[in-house]
Amino acid sequence: MVDDDFWMALGVTVSKQPGDIGWKVKADALSGIARARTRELDLTVRIMPKLAGADLVFLADYAYGQRSGALRRPDAARVGVDSQHNDPIATLLIWYVQSVNDFATRWLRRSYRSRRVTLDGRVRGRVLIGPYMARSLTSGRANEIPCVVTERTIDTANNRVLKAGLRRVAKLAMTLPVPAARRAVRRAVAGALPRFAEVTDVEIGSGQLRATSTKGPERHYESILATTRDLLEGRFLGQTLGQAQVDSFLWSMPHLFQEAVRGILDASEDFTMDAARRPTAKYYDANGARLRSSTIDPDFILASDDGALVLDAKYKDALGIGGTDTELVESTTGPRLRVSRSDLYQLAAYRQHAAWKGAPVALIYPVAVAPNADLPKPYVVEGLGDPIWLTFIDVGSRAREHVGAFLERIAELRRSPKGSDSPVA
Repeated sequence: MVDDDFWMALGVTVSKQPGDIGWKVKADALSGIARARTRELDLTVRIMPKLAGADLVFLADYAYGQRSGALRRPDAARVGVDSQHNDPIATLLIWYVQSVNDFATRWLRRSYRSRRVTLDGRVRGRVLIGPYMARSLTSGRANEIPCVVTERTIDTANNRVLKAGLRRVAKLAMTLPVPAARRAVRRAVAGALPRFAEVTDVEIGSGQLRATSTKGPERHYESILATTRDLLEGRFLGQTLGQAQVDSFLWSMPHLFQEAVRGILDASEDFTMDAARRPTAKYYDANGARLRSSTIDPDFILASDDGALVLDAKYKDALGIGGTDTELVESTTGPRLRVSRSDLYQLAAYRQHAAWKGAPVALIYPVAVAPNADLPKPYVVEGLGDPIWLTFIDVGSRAREHVGAFLERIAELRRSPKGSDSPVA
């Protein structure tokens, strides 16, 4: 059997009530593939995104293409696995592989590596004065000069991480349920790997990720390494969990959704993202001594000529399992969704801060807009002070068509927003 640690790391709970015919499996935020192998068992778990119809290529483009580095995003039309084979996991794997391949085509031969060397009677790069004075001169070896030299090479920590990512994708492609999807992923990896033929093979781990650099001559790696980190760091389960050997390629759908929304908002010319340091809430004891502080950190603060706007992204599906804190909101003219009361209370609290006093606040929910339909208008919640808006962004097959409509809805919230329904509170 697989240890409980494996299921806990995946955020998966398995339960069975008296009288149930089968087991009930519930996944949390992670999606992707994880494979656990023991002497008695070889188990592959595929966790699909909760929101049916989500265009992962659209989300990944905006989530990982927003940064200022030189990543050229692959044409979405090249990634056809989702539409042809209905396999969103394969879609994101291929998107990642093609991103690495496109990056390598442009930048791989322009990589540099700094290393420490001791030269005999000559100088290259930067001389290490301290070691030279303390070791070479004091020991009578003035001809031995320690230096740091920067040289052209492709066998760098950055490229090793990228190659390891490709190897891992190829390995996990074997676990995809659809043969055509497996072949598509393997073809993509096979097309990218030859560019890394002179790069050392390593296993991805925290040490390899820490060794990467995006400064100086390697600053053009910023976007592609950020993509790799977001896909692997913190989601990688490690080589072993309990007695099981584990391979995994997992990502957080809430994080992917939030970063995609950030990328879309950041691209707008109507407002700017407020990058100022977030304020804090402070704790004091009965004598007035400060105990600690906590950052007040909404997902997005937008600044415009009309003032500030406070937004939180909520990746939730109306079909998801609700709790005592969650209410199902239904409308005859718009989507249904599950709204957490704690999310509403949090937004109401945000606007009590002096920095955002009177600012409109809104929750952003993903929807997959049907063919020939328009992006739904916002809902409004009343009864918690000023209105709290529930607005929508299309993440389905027509998401790119509705980016402009989403940005216009956000701009309207700051001016004079109108909901699509009666108040839902």
